[in-house]
Amino acid sequence: METPLVIVVTGANRGIGRAICAALAQQYPNPLILYAASRTGASLDLPNLAIPPTVSIRPAQVSLTDQASISAPSERIRNENKSCVVLINNAGLYYFQENITMAQCQETLDVNYRGTLNICQAFLPIMRKGGRIVNISSQSGQLKYFHPRLRARFLSPNLNLSKLDDLAEEYIRSADHYTATASGWPPLAYFTSKAALNSVTRILARENTKLLINCCCPGWVGTPLGAQAGQPPKSVEQGARIPLRLAIGEIEQISGRYWANDSVASVGYGKVQDW
Repeated sequence: METPLVIVVTGANRGIGRAICAALAQQYPNPLILYAASRTGASLDLPNLAIPPTVSIRPAQVSLTDQASISAPSERIRNENKSCVVLINNAGLYYFQENITMAQCQETLDVNYRGTLNICQAFLPIMRKGGRIVNISSQSGQLKYFHPRLRARFLSPNLNLSKLDDLAEEYIRSADHYTATASGWPPLAYFTSKAALNSVTRILARENTKLLINCCCPGWVGTPLGAQAGQPPKSVEQGARIPLRLAIGEIEQISGRYWANDSVASVGYGKVQDW
């Protein structure tokens, strides 16, 4: 009997994460064990889908601000399946406003950047050779929104996780002193959190050459998060296309790159872009 593919999706209970899970359950032709992770750990609600008998969907609980919660799923999968083949980090947080509290600013970086990094690090020891990690980023993380001095630091070939964390802490300190935009940072904490996530992707790909680790912008998608900025032009199903390609599609062994369409409204399947 064929060994099932083991895939983990965080933020699976709604939006793009739920659409990714639904597409995998319907479209993946071989045996699949899908761990649908959310903060509540509730079972995934897909009432209108006929799930094939070759697909097993298992709920998992993950909070990106709780290290014990981050570590538990990887230990569980090690015990149940020995390894993981695909990890899709979809969970995220967005405060679409400039004047947020310092607690909200810190939370944005703790979830989108540090939390995603922590779950990657928890899963790296159990990732199967040739496996894939997909980090859901955003066009907001593009370095055109940053001062050239900061842009150069993010793109430095010598950037490591320690230096990246120094950058993040520098941003937090400047935000705390209301000097962030004057110092060349973008006005929303979300932008910095996603730029840091893009950097995490590059660093982890460089350090883990037996895996394919990429990040992507799914576009401007009709979710509660996306709707904060207006009326999104894309459905969640369309927003799932690029993450699904990076997870199980043909990407020619490309790793450490940022994938997106030419516009956030495009419904294509993405290509490598500079960020």
